[in-house]
Amino acid sequence: MKNIVKIIALCFVLISLSSCKLFKSPTVTKIQDVKVVSITPDKSTIKISLMVNNPNCYKLKLDKLEVELLNKDRDKVGYANLEKVVEIPKKAAMCINFNVELETRPVVRMISSLNQKVQFFIVGKGHGKVKGLSKKFYFDEPYELDLKEELKNIIPKFSVGTQNLFKITKTSVEKMSIGQTELHIHFIILNPYGLTYNLKGFPAEIYIDDKLAGTGNLKNQLKFNENIFSQDGIMVFKLNNLKSIFGAVKGAIKGEIKYSVKGNVIIDAFGMQIKQPYSYQDSLPVNIVELILN
Repeated sequence: MKNIVKIIALCFVLISLSSCKLFKSPTVTKIQDVKVVSITPDKSTIKISLMVNNPNCYKLKLDKLEVELLNKDRDKVGYANLEKVVEIPKKAAMCINFNVELETRPVVRMISSLNQKVQFFIVGKGHGKVKGLSKKFYFDEPYELDLKEELKNIIPKFSVGTQNLFKITKTSVEKMSIGQTELHIHFIILNPYGLTYNLKGFPAEIYIDDKLAGTGNLKNQLKFNENIFSQDGIMVFKLNNLKSIFGAVKGAIKGEIKYSVKGNVIIDAFGMQIKQPYSYQDSLPVNIVELILN
């Protein structure tokens, strides 16, 4: 008896569906958008928006949707799935968002040096129900994510959250004459993202006691790749003795001379040149009498 009831109920469903033709499979009509949510040295999060269409005359219950990101060799680099059932009205489309986590370094290796874009495939499979009937569907679409602006923001900032990737290790007076003093600022730069770039220059001005004391630049360019986690570098400044020493007397009495550096980092990366302002400050522990006598 129960089987007869089920058969009759199924017949009614089929008859009702036949008025709008038979149950049609839902489809992913297009990739609406792909955005970078966050990038850290370990993980990056990308938001993918898919437009799912319900071509049926009845609402669709989308109970499964898995999304995979594949690189150009079709190796999986990221995954996400639908966390709850989504109902799509009849003859309508709905935008569904996914946050996909990826390892940062493989993504960096995918960046094209020609146009700063990451080329990959968005593939997946889903499952939907209409009036008790269900169907599976699949999609496979190529996509290009433009990371030019992201790279221009990340590389010259030299920071990850609150961590500073540009760190002063030592400040010293290397040469001194009647008219000019040469100041060397030693630093270390960390490369936790595994980026490939060339720190080409850092033309800057140095201020002592808030007064312009001289100008300088990198002693040598620094080249990074995914295997170089950190490098030491030196900035060389030529100081006008009158401006720098007499402006620093007040600080030197206390055992140190505070200074600040303001300039523009010039970086070659992924086929483009990036120029962004950057500044830092530190102090030179020195006695003004020793400085003059030396």
